[in-house]
Amino acid sequence: RMLNALEPGTVIPIHRHATKDKSIVLLRGKIRVNIHNDQGEVKESVVLCHEDGNWGVDIPRQEWHSVESLESGSVVFEVKEGPYMPEDVTVFKG
Repeated sequence: RMLNALEPGTVIPIHRHATKDKSIVLLRGKIRVNIHNDQGEVKESVVLCHEDGNWGVDIPRQEWHSVESLESGSVVFEVKEGPYMPEDVTVFKG
């Protein structure tokens, strides 16, 4: 579990988790979560924004995804099964 504060221009690059599902809950601001195919193309995109009633998203293990901040002061709560293992994360190399 962790809190991430993201400012506009912040992009968490395309990556996936080999063995862990992940949930992202928006606490403040606005972010875009993209789900990518194996070629790195966006196959699904969701904007998390309280005004639109979109508060969170679940990302299954092995799903390529990226996160982009759309509003100053954005904060998300990110949850995945612990403990943190660097070898569980694969960054997309395209």
